[in-house]
Amino acid sequence: MDENQSIPKEQTEESHPPTEAASNSKGTWKSYFKEFFMLFLAVFCGFLAENYRESLTAQKVERDYILSLVEDLKMDTANLNGYIAFRKEKSVLMDSLAQMMLSKDRNLFGNQMYYLARQVFNDRAFFYSDGTIQQLKNAGSLRLISKRNVVNELLNYEKKVKVLEEWDENDNRTKSTFREMGGKVFNSLELNNTMDAELKFVVPTTNPQLITDDFAVINEVAFQIHYLSKMTKGNSIRAEALRTDAGRLLELIQAEYNLN
Repeated sequence: MDENQSIPKEQTEESHPPTEAASNSKGTWKSYFKEFFMLFLAVFCGFLAENYRESLTAQKVERDYILSLVEDLKMDTANLNGYIAFRKEKSVLMDSLAQMMLSKDRNLFGNQMYYLARQVFNDRAFFYSDGTIQQLKNAGSLRLISKRNVVNELLNYEKKVKVLEEWDENDNRTKSTFREMGGKVFNSLELNNTMDAELKFVVPTTNPQLITDDFAVINEVAFQIHYLSKMTKGNSIRAEALRTDAGRLLELIQAEYNLN
């Protein structure tokens, strides 16, 4: 074959693809990449928007819970104020009752003794406003409270409330003991007359007497009254400490969430 013989046209075209086809191929890949990038960007932006929306929702829910906690703590403080005042006064009254019973002149104090004996059964409980924290705990939503120091102090406060409630139970058991023993020294009918039809306390006017002069029996009942008095006063002191804790927790929440 002649070296100078020309190469067939078809063979030349196969060895060197057209530049137009290569250009179209590159354009197609660019188009695919652009479409993929736009799709990715749209999905990513949607993801960010959804996260932002959920974040705003969580912040609103958290704030609603915090405002509710603030109201609960204010209610606790008001309840504790009444609880403390009642128990301080009751402690004084019970000490007076025990002193009258042990006095040699107790026959002169019948009206006061029977009136105060009725007061032993009078009570004012502390009702813990735990609606919000129970909702948070039952729903597993304590994690919504972003300030962990607030959560920790809130749980510590709840523990101290439980302690006060346990002491109140001891108080009730002691009153039960007095109830069982009171019939040994007080006339049941006269004691019943210290409360009217509307369940209001009234002071007797007939100077009713104790049904026994046995000092050992009287002393035993007076001992229970003194013991109950000190327990009542102790609970008032515990309640004062709890009221202080409630105030500090309230201040912490207000500061952390800029509620002032």
